[in-house]
Amino acid sequence: MNHYELLGVADDAPTEVIRRAYLAKARRAHPDFHVTADGDTKAAAERQMRQLNEAWAVLGDPGRRRDYDGDLRARLRKVAGDRPAGTPSPGFVPYVDDDTDYSALLDEAGPGNGATVPRAAQLAPVVLLAVAVFSLCAGLVASFAPLLAVGAISFVLSALAFVLTPALAVMRSLESDRE
Repeated sequence: MNHYELLGVADDAPTEVIRRAYLAKARRAHPDFHVTADGDTKAAAERQMRQLNEAWAVLGDPGRRRDYDGDLRARLRKVAGDRPAGTPSPGFVPYVDDDTDYSALLDEAGPGNGATVPRAAQLAPVVLLAVAVFSLCAGLVASFAPLLAVGAISFVLSALAFVLTPALAVMRSLESDRE
């Protein structure tokens, strides 16, 4: 990604447009804006701020910008070479902003480490709600009070289960974070 793409401006944009784009992005990425954020968010914001500062340092100075534009055009000509139109550049590397190791996250989310909730606890609210709806409908059609009572009790238990299941997941996650 080049400096123009980072700031979201055209390569022929005037300095004032580049300055406004830099200021807008710098306000969002500035470390003072992320004081209460977690460590990963702070680190990502600091990396982005460094990149934005470097882009502004180059594009905000007319001499450095002229040199950068010449270097950029030369690099683009060199990369393009003699390859057919529409084919990817041999040196293309996708830009990834975060350093998250997703395979490690999947490994950590295995059963028994507090990151998962048992299948029965996940299904209980839905099953209780289905029993409640069926019991209430059947009790109303048959005018059978005990079936209505079962439906009402199932409905209350279902509502509790819909609240307690996520709470259980959060508690288990907190316990695994302490370990």
